[in-house]
Amino acid sequence: MGGKWTWDVLLTRVLVITSLFFGLFSLDAAHAEKQLPELVVTATRMEEKGFDLPTPMEVVSQENLQMLTPATVAGALEQLPGVSMASTGYWEVTPVIRGLGGSRVLVLIDGDREANLWAGRAPLVPFIDIASVERMEVLKGPASALYGTDALGGVVNIITKKSGRAKNKEFSFDNTLEGRYASVDNSWFSGYRLSGGGQGVDLSLGVSKRDSDSYRQGGGGRVANSQYDGWNVDLKGGYFMNENNDISASYRSGRIDDQGVPMKSLAPWSHFTEFYTDAYKIGYHLHEAGLLKDVQIKGWYDDQRRAYDGNIHSDTAFMYTLKKNTVDTSVAGASLQGRVDPAEANRLVFGVEYFEEKTDSNEEQVARRDAGNTIAKITRFKPVPVSTRDHFGIYAQDEAFIGNRWTLLGGVRYDSFASDADDVTLTIDTYNATGTAITGTKTDTNRFRRETDDALTVNTGALYALTEQVHLTTSFSTGFRAPDVFERYSTRGGSVILIGDPNLKAERSWNIDGGVKMDFSRMRGALNAFYNRVDNYIDLVSSTVLFAGLPTKRYVNVADAELYGAEASLEYDIIRKLTAMGNIARVTGKDVHTGNHLNAIPPLNGSLKLRWKDTWSNKASYWLEFGSDIYARQNNPAPGENETPGYALFNLGAGMKFTCEMLKDVTLTLKIENLFDTKYRSHLNLADFELNEPGINVVTGMQVTF
Repeated sequence: MGGKWTWDVLLTRVLVITSLFFGLFSLDAAHAEKQLPELVVTATRMEEKGFDLPTPMEVVSQENLQMLTPATVAGALEQLPGVSMASTGYWEVTPVIRGLGGSRVLVLIDGDREANLWAGRAPLVPFIDIASVERMEVLKGPASALYGTDALGGVVNIITKKSGRAKNKEFSFDNTLEGRYASVDNSWFSGYRLSGGGQGVDLSLGVSKRDSDSYRQGGGGRVANSQYDGWNVDLKGGYFMNENNDISASYRSGRIDDQGVPMKSLAPWSHFTEFYTDAYKIGYHLHEAGLLKDVQIKGWYDDQRRAYDGNIHSDTAFMYTLKKNTVDTSVAGASLQGRVDPAEANRLVFGVEYFEEKTDSNEEQVARRDAGNTIAKITRFKPVPVSTRDHFGIYAQDEAFIGNRWTLLGGVRYDSFASDADDVTLTIDTYNATGTAITGTKTDTNRFRRETDDALTVNTGALYALTEQVHLTTSFSTGFRAPDVFERYSTRGGSVILIGDPNLKAERSWNIDGGVKMDFSRMRGALNAFYNRVDNYIDLVSSTVLFAGLPTKRYVNVADAELYGAEASLEYDIIRKLTAMGNIARVTGKDVHTGNHLNAIPPLNGSLKLRWKDTWSNKASYWLEFGSDIYARQNNPAPGENETPGYALFNLGAGMKFTCEMLKDVTLTLKIENLFDTKYRSHLNLADFELNEPGINVVTGMQVTF
């Protein structure tokens, strides 16, 4: 049988053949003892076994994090089927779930919407450092019925580390030191964590520092302005007043002193000179109080500031622009959540939450001529005006168990939004060739007003236990996303001005999902197919309307979109020490009316991995790993979007864990990423110039607890 061997054909055939190969051994696995999966909390806001839920979920465990040794949270998330990362550089990344990214994926920290306005644009840095993460849970598909706006594509819940020793009779503590080095950007990371508690008290303190040069792309050559220098602090405390009541408080701070923003090679510098977040949280937890099985009351406040400084040269106008801006944002919020058990086989979780976002910004752009270094133009404006957004939500979800076979979920939520912003005036002062001001300042005003949105969203789900090891699932859910402050109130850009629209309609969606889960002692896996319809899809499009004489792009409701596809994952223990793992994901996104493909849709992709894991003694274990990440050619781009070729990356990994008399736990890791130094560009790389991904990278890691 002939035909052209493209990456999508090769990837599909390899993974299908591998899956069939694994399936030959499934009869032996079907009679083996079942392994209990991890407990998760994101899908129902209650602690449950992920295998017993009808909702598609993925988990990155602490063991996975130790083996992956990722530089950031993003590096661990993109290993999951159906999850990708959109980026405009090595550090500024946003998760994409089933083709939906940006503010269509809600990022939570310990189950709470701490991240605010700017987080919707870059929710992972600097808000959380990988050293603070215990595990991550990813809920795929609309989850607005539990979490409100921004959850059209799904939810990423980052669970942070805590001591967990408050109930010990004696006080004790551990010290943990971490270190990581990566050759691709000469990156050094170091961290220290103190965890202790007992006699009702729980304490933990984490401090980490990271310093990275600009990274080297595949095939050689440094990517200018891709450096990073920052540090994080994570402090938590808790007190158990008795068996049924406890209180907690935390403070988390992220400080970035220098984060490069890659630009064209003609930009001598382009970076965030300041990018910080300070997050404060307090909480009260009530357990087993009669009818109320669980009550949680929380309050939080986040304060953020981002400052940018750049020198951007024009290769056509023979001038350069010195650009400076600041964006200040804050969010204050509170929530109450409770759980009751109306019957023995019935659990009901309910809650209410409120938060308020505030923002302000300023920008100045000074354009200078190459000849004589004289000023040509000064432009001043607020990229995001003085604005507020208030959000109120109330929800309830019921979980019922019917016999030993059926689990049913049903939830409903109401959300109300109100947003308002001041008008924004853009001013342009121009100068002649000698640098003398030309009489008359050009101005234009973008006028905004108060807008409101509300939505009623629902979700339903069913799980049928075909056997103890095989579960069938289906779910139906609706989603809602209110336009964010950028989309509604922007006036930002340079040679092209991006304009928000207060008249934007909220995006609304519905999604149907079906799948099967397997959990044998030697074989574990899942297969899901989905269809997601998004009405009033918001996009940024070119406009013929000028602003202050400059061309514009405007946020508009351009389409009713549909996204559909499937993902599968499989692990098989070929022998006790050797495990084969693979996953594959495919999503197609289109405008329902025109048939055009949507922007930034990841191509068919998957991974294959072999892991050998063994023990030397009761006090030592090791693992060896070989894997490949494969991406097909994206040959269905959106109008105006370029195709990207397919590529394959190969990786090696090894590690060991052991204990000794003085050290409770030692973990050492060694990885080689992009083994053959492949030069490639991800289709979700959103830069408007050639920006390739990192080349061969040798990573070493160490974690010592004493």
